[in-house]
Amino acid sequence: WGVFSDTLVKATPLIMIGLACSLAFKMKLWNIGAEGQFYLGAFFASLVVLVPLVPPDSPKIVILTAMVLMGMIGGALWGFIPGILKAKYNVNEIITTLMLNYVAIYWNNYWIFGKWSDAGFQMTPMFEKSAWLPRLSDYARQVTALSGITLHLGVVFGLVAAFVIWWIMERSRWGYEIKLIGDNPKAARYAGLNISRNIILVMMISGALAGLAGMAEISGVVHRLQERISPGYGFTGIIVAWLAKFNPFAVIVVSILFGALI
Repeated sequence: WGVFSDTLVKATPLIMIGLACSLAFKMKLWNIGAEGQFYLGAFFASLVVLVPLVPPDSPKIVILTAMVLMGMIGGALWGFIPGILKAKYNVNEIITTLMLNYVAIYWNNYWIFGKWSDAGFQMTPMFEKSAWLPRLSDYARQVTALSGITLHLGVVFGLVAAFVIWWIMERSRWGYEIKLIGDNPKAARYAGLNISRNIILVMMISGALAGLAGMAEISGVVHRLQERISPGYGFTGIIVAWLAKFNPFAVIVVSILFGALI
């Protein structure tokens, strides 16, 4: 169970990034920037603790909620930039998202190696426990079998996100519009759909999901912002999305497979 728990911990960011890529790919938007959106989400979530944006003695639920929101905002911002360039100037999103990955990583490193460095190391000081996502091992005193089980609340974020994305794509009018724009932009434009607005929205939501993955990783796993918080989750998530054929629930299964491989 301990080993399977660790596999699910690795699968957790892949679920959210796989969903992020699946949503964008459904609209034929090739978001290759989930890695950068992951890092920016982690950075923005860290601001809550390191600035701090909320008082350090705030209740745990307040701090974690603020970190979730800031993580999603950071990822959405990093999705907005290529989104608006694509919508307004038809700039190729593959190039912009790929290049922004490097910007995000170096931006994080600027702070990690400098002002926020913990005694000169490539990481920030450890977050207070009020900024840690709950783990199953936290309840080992009540249930002995949970001892050493590292699975954290972030996996619930991924499962809820999978249901939400499925509902959007299969049960909502907006999901139909997304698929129509991806399949036939000319027909969508003739039908009066605002393609530019949808491009920006989809890229921002895609980025927000990847940013949420970054928040979950620093709050649920490493408990600090550090240089290498991703073993390539952003790029692996692209493969997850394709193998799952952009099906949100299949993304969960494929993510667990890749979590085991990692």
